[in-house]
Amino acid sequence: MMARLLLLALLLTGLVAATLGLRSCGRDRPVTDQRADLSAVVALPNGSTMTAPKGTVGRDMVDWLASQDDSERRFELGGREFHGRAIEPTVESKVRIGRGVQILKANPGVDLHVIGYTAPSGDPAADMKLSLARAQWIVDALHEGGVAKARLSAEGRGAADPIGDNGTPEGRAANERVAMILRHRR
Repeated sequence: MMARLLLLALLLTGLVAATLGLRSCGRDRPVTDQRADLSAVVALPNGSTMTAPKGTVGRDMVDWLASQDDSERRFELGGREFHGRAIEPTVESKVRIGRGVQILKANPGVDLHVIGYTAPSGDPAADMKLSLARAQWIVDALHEGGVAKARLSAEGRGAADPIGDNGTPEGRAANERVAMILRHRR
């Protein structure tokens, strides 16, 4: 019994020492101004807020919608949107879908057209099929998030309109993408 109590006391002492050690490690770092992050928080028309740092596609969408510009606007998401010839987007791109749902729900007078693309595979028919499947995957995910299906449309363009050099791995990865066109409903 005494051995158990001694072992428990030793374990608690080690835990307290580790906790204090971790706390003191944080004191060597400079204190940052937490208010700097507030510039990334934007108010949406329905009263909700979201985080959209300046320079991101989400922030560009929010700013464009707030400008009341009546023209349509195309947005390229950027980043690695798909791994190879996958239909389902990367985890990074899936996170953006939640933000898209927020933006679209806050702006019910806006429709979204999603255009899928691929890097060329040598089979234009397969490229068209894959690009449409990608665009439709995004449309379905937005609809599952609560955006009305009537506000969403999908199109596949295969390997058309490359934004990267298909001769390099980086360029091919950039061409495995979707673009989004926001339009105000008339």
